[in-house]
Amino acid sequence: MVIEKMMFEHIDLLRGETETVNYKLILLPVYSLKFLEEKNLIPDEMRIKEILNHESNIADQLQRSFQYVEDNFHALKGVYTIFPENVVSNRTLFQLLLKINAMTLSVKEWAELAEELLYHSYEWEGVRGGENYSPKSINQLGIELLNPISGTFYDGTAGFGGTLVSALEYSKQNNGELKLYGQEIDHTSWALAKLNLLLHDKLDAELIQGDALLNPAFIDGDRLKKFNFIMMDFPWVELRNHYETLKQDKYNRFIYGIPPRRSADFAFIMHTLASLESDGKAVLVVPGRTLFASGMEQSIRQNLIAADVIEAVIALPAGLYKHTGIQTNLLILNKNKSLDRKGRILFINAENEFQTKQRYLKVLTKDNIDKIISTYRNGLEIEQFSKFVSSNEIEEANLFYKKYLTEKVIDTDFFGKVQFVKESKEYSLNIYPLKKLTEKIFRGMNVSSNSIEEGTGEFKLVKLSDVQDGEILLDDLSSIRFKRNSRIDMYLLRKGDVIVSNRGTTIKVAVVPENEGNLILSHNFLGIRCKDDIDPYYLKAYLESPVGMYYLINSQVGTNILTINPKDLKEIPVKLTSLDEQRKIANEIREAVITYKEKIRQAEQERNASLLKAYEKMGISSLFKIIEQ
Repeated sequence: MVIEKMMFEHIDLLRGETETVNYKLILLPVYSLKFLEEKNLIPDEMRIKEILNHESNIADQLQRSFQYVEDNFHALKGVYTIFPENVVSNRTLFQLLLKINAMTLSVKEWAELAEELLYHSYEWEGVRGGENYSPKSINQLGIELLNPISGTFYDGTAGFGGTLVSALEYSKQNNGELKLYGQEIDHTSWALAKLNLLLHDKLDAELIQGDALLNPAFIDGDRLKKFNFIMMDFPWVELRNHYETLKQDKYNRFIYGIPPRRSADFAFIMHTLASLESDGKAVLVVPGRTLFASGMEQSIRQNLIAADVIEAVIALPAGLYKHTGIQTNLLILNKNKSLDRKGRILFINAENEFQTKQRYLKVLTKDNIDKIISTYRNGLEIEQFSKFVSSNEIEEANLFYKKYLTEKVIDTDFFGKVQFVKESKEYSLNIYPLKKLTEKIFRGMNVSSNSIEEGTGEFKLVKLSDVQDGEILLDDLSSIRFKRNSRIDMYLLRKGDVIVSNRGTTIKVAVVPENEGNLILSHNFLGIRCKDDIDPYYLKAYLESPVGMYYLINSQVGTNILTINPKDLKEIPVKLTSLDEQRKIANEIREAVITYKEKIRQAEQERNASLLKAYEKMGISSLFKIIEQ
C-alpha cells in the first residue's frame, strides 16, 4: 500500500496536464534513473539531485542523463526515446523529481512499483492499454505450469515484460538461474519491458525489438535458437502483411501446415514448437477458435495431435482481461511427454475458478491456481473438471474442452437447476442420433441491408425476437424483398419444421405452424425437417426437456458468442417411442403449457382485482384510468 500511495502521489502531479497514456512513459524512465543511482551505476552529475539544480531547464537536463545511460548501458540503448517531450510543464517536472529524489527503496520495492504502475496503466487505458499486458494471475499460472527453475526462457511477444518478470521471480524463489530471452514488435512496449526488467534488477535479459514471425531475433545457423521454456500471450491478429513472405519461411517452422491468412494463431504455435528444445515445454494463451476452427487450422491441429506434442488444454474463465470478455485457454505443448501421457491430452475446465475483483474483472486466486496446478502435475481426473482423452478419440481435431468435459448441471425454465445423472438402461433403448430422424438440418439465411429490403415483399423473415415462449409470432414477422438472386429455397420453412436458435446463451425451440406466407429462416436459427417417424411437436418437447437442453448446451462452441453447428446438432441422441405415443405425449405437454398459462392469467386477474379494491379504499382509484392490459 505504501508503494501504491507513493505512485499515486506522482500521478496526481501529472493528472490534468497530460493524457493517462503518458503516465508510464514519464514515470518509468525517471524511476529507472533513480534505481541506477541507488545501485551506484551512474556518476553524481547525472543524478536527479544534480538535475534539480537546473530548475529552469529540467527537461533538457533529464534528457542529458537519459542519453548518458543509453551511451553507457548497451542493453538500454534506444529505451529513453519513449519519454514524451513538452507534455508537462517545467514546474511539474521539478516537483515530480523532488518527490522521486526523496525515495529510498529496496530492489523488491522497485520491482513492486514497476508492476503497480504498469497494472494501473492497463486499467486506465482500456483496450489501448490491454494489448501488451498479460494479467498477472495468468502469468503466475502459466509459469507454475512450466516450472522454469533453471535453463532458458523465451517470450516472442513480450509486451510490457510481465511474463518474463514472472518467470524471473519464480526462478529466484526456487533458487534457480534462468536466462531470459524475448522479442517485442512495438517499440514503446519493448522499451517499457526493458525498464520493467531493469527495475526487477535484470539488466542482462536479451530482449530484442522486432517481429518474431517475420524477423525472429534468435537464430542458430539456418534454424531458430532452441529454448527450454516458452510462454506467450500472442496478439489475435490476421496475417495480412507479408503473408506470402511468411509462407516461404526459411526457418522451416511450418512443418505441420501453412498457417491461414485470417489468423496468426497457428503461425505463433508453430514458431513456438520450432523454438523448443527436444525436451522443452511451452504454455500459450489461445482463444477458443484456435481449438475448433475448421479448414487449414483443423488440418494443422490434426498434425499436432498426430505428433503428440499437445499435453493439455486448460479452459480459463471469461473476463480475465479488461479489454475483452472472450474466454481464453492455455495450450500446453510438450516435446517430451512422460510415458503415461503419451497419446493422451489432459483437458481441464477452469471456467469457474475465479474471484471477481471489480465489477466485471476476474482474477485467478492462489487457491484457483493451486487446484489447476495440482490437477495438471498429478494427472488427476475429476468429475466435470478434468479428463484425459486418447488422441484417437479426438474427433475432427476438436480441442474445445466442452467436447470432452460436459456440463452436468444446467439451468432450465421450469425446474431451475437440474443435474444430469448417468444414463439408465431404460434410456439407452430406442435412442437415435437426430440425423437419422430428419430429412435435413439446415442453416438460416445471413441477411443484411445489402441483400434484402424490409417492410415489403412476398417473404417473411423469422428472427430471434419473433420466437417467444416456444411459438413463432406470425403476426409480427417482417415482410422482406430480396434485392438480388439468392438460393431462397435453401432457407424456406415448411409447416412442421422445427427451428432451434443457434447463437447466444438462451436456446429457443419452436415448430412452424400452418401459415400463408413464405417464411424465411434467419441466420440465428438452425432448421430441422423431420421424417415421417417423428412428430415435430414431440421433438420440440424433447429438445426443451432437461435432457434435450443438456445435449444442446453441451453442443455449443465459441469464445465470444456461443453457437451450435449443424454437424453437432445432427449427433444429438433422441429417445424415440411409437408415433402414436409421441403425439399423445406432445399433446399432453401442450395442454399442460396451455393450462399453466391460463392459471397465470387468472392469477394475474385476481391480483389486479385485489389491488384495485385496495386503491379504492385508499381513495386513489379515481386518479388513474387503465387504458390497456
